Amino acid sequence: MGLFKCLRYFEVEQNKPAVVTFTGGMGAQIISAAIYFSMKNEGSPVYADLSYFEKPESVAVVGKAGDCSHWSWQLKPFGLSFESFITSSGLNKRNANLLKDGPRKLELGLKALAQPEVQKSFEISASINGVLSAQFEDDFLCVHVRRGDYVNVASHLVADSEFISLSKKFAGLISTIVVLSDSPIDENFRNALSSNFKVVSFMDNTDAYTAHCIMRKARVLICSNSQFSLVAAALNNSALVLVPKQWFGGKDSNVETSIQSRCLFQIMDIGAQ
Repeated sequence: MGLFKCLRYFEVEQNKPAVVTFTGGMGAQIISAAIYFSMKNEGSPVYADLSYFEKPESVAVVGKAGDCSHWSWQLKPFGLSFESFITSSGLNKRNANLLKDGPRKLELGLKALAQPEVQKSFEISASINGVLSAQFEDDFLCVHVRRGDYVNVASHLVADSEFISLSKKFAGLISTIVVLSDSPIDENFRNALSSNFKVVSFMDNTDAYTAHCIMRKARVLICSNSQFSLVAAALNNSALVLVPKQWFGGKDSNVETSIQSRCLFQIMDIGAQ
C-alpha cells in the first residue's frame, strides 16, 4: 500500500477513510494537497477538510505577539480549486482518520512530495517559467528569509547574521544571489551581501506564487525555518538545498525529526561559538 501504510502515524484504525485538513499559507496547503493526491493515487479512501477557508483572509499585524495571519486559498496558480478535492462532509474523528497539522503530517507530506506523480500537480506554469528564465539567465543562489507575521508566533527565528554568513560561502562560486522575504529587508543585510555577488536582487514585495517559483528554479537554495521554502525545496529536484539545523524551540522541536532525517550533510562553521 506504499504511503498508505504510513497511517500508523495516525495511531487509529486503518479501516476508516482519511481526512486531510487544509490550513495555513501556500506551503502548508501544498503539503496537505500532496498527501491527498498521494493517497488518492493509491486508491485509498481520502477526503479533504476545507473548513479553514470558511473564514475570510486576515493579515496579522507584525509585532503583535500571538497574532497570526489567516490565509485564503493559494493553490489556484497550480490549477487547483476547491473542486479538485472531495470534501469530508459528514466525517469526523469517530468515523475517519483526521490528519491535522503536526510532525506526522509533515512526514507524510515530504514523502508524498518525493513522488513524481504528485509533483506533476504542482508544475510551474509555462508563462511564469518563461519570465523567470529570462530574468535569471544564469544559475543563482536563492535565500528565503521568513519574517512577516511569523515573528509574532515563532519559537525560533534564524538570525540575519546566519543567512549572511552562509550566503557568503558561495561568493565566487555563484555570481547571482536572490533574497526573498515577506517583510522589508534590512539595509545592513543588503549592504553585507551586495559587494559579494556580481548580480544581487532583493525581493521583499513578491507574491507567494512567484516567490515559490523562484525558489524552485534556484541552483542553490538556502531555506528559512518555514514550510514555504521547505516545500519549494522538495519540488526543486536539481538544487543544492540547505536547511536550518534548528527549526523550532521548546516542545515544537520534535517537528525537526522528519526534516533532519533527509539531510545527508551539515555545514560546518569554524567560527561558530
